[in-house]
Amino acid sequence: MHLNVAHLEVIDTAPPGNTPGDISGKAPTSPQQALEQMARNRLVASGSEGNGMFTITKASILHAPGGTLLGELEAHVDLSAPSGGRAGYALAHITRSLNPGNKDPESPAVLYDLTSQMMQDMNVELEFQIKKSLHDWLVDASGAPLQGAVQQQDIGPNAPLAAPSVTAENAPIAPAATSPSLPSTPVAAAATETKPQEPDAIFPLGDGTGSTPPKVKSPKAGVLTLPAGHS
Repeated sequence: MHLNVAHLEVIDTAPPGNTPGDISGKAPTSPQQALEQMARNRLVASGSEGNGMFTITKASILHAPGGTLLGELEAHVDLSAPSGGRAGYALAHITRSLNPGNKDPESPAVLYDLTSQMMQDMNVELEFQIKKSLHDWLVDASGAPLQGAVQQQDIGPNAPLAAPSVTAENAPIAPAATSPSLPSTPVAAAATETKPQEPDAIFPLGDGTGSTPPKVKSPKAGVLTLPAGHS
């Protein structure tokens, strides 16, 4: 997603262990690392002036009684005009729970699974919130405003944000559901089953072991045969 700012900074205010009881630092790739890398991969400064800031405010995994893991991610995007006034703001927040059954809840494999699911949820939610709240500051790769967008709008530090322009062609499609707070059930299948077009943006750093999940392949020709008497 290209934003109409000249500079874009990623700031992390929620390193592993920042939340009491947080065990996200035990994951092969922590949620904080994955979210920071996703922001660098997905958000591009393509304007000629103004600044943008992606701030991570929550990135944690808690081990709840009974073995259930509770994950939470939150980040916001702030855009400012050359004069320094706020130009736009978008907030993305998701929660996700995982019960690993008879597996060790704090094992690298389980923590990787939960982090991966959290990143898929956040990828969907972040795009939705940016398209909803920052549509007027989205541009194409050349920096040209998208249809119906304004190039810049300095609304001052205390003024309310202008409503984004929405047309039949650019109206965002909301996810079926989001998880407002912890504890929570997994977000709706419409969000979790969304397969990103760019896997690196969803979980860019891998599982930390250098391995990737095996691919299921069709059997070679001649392996499958019909029972006798069938054609």
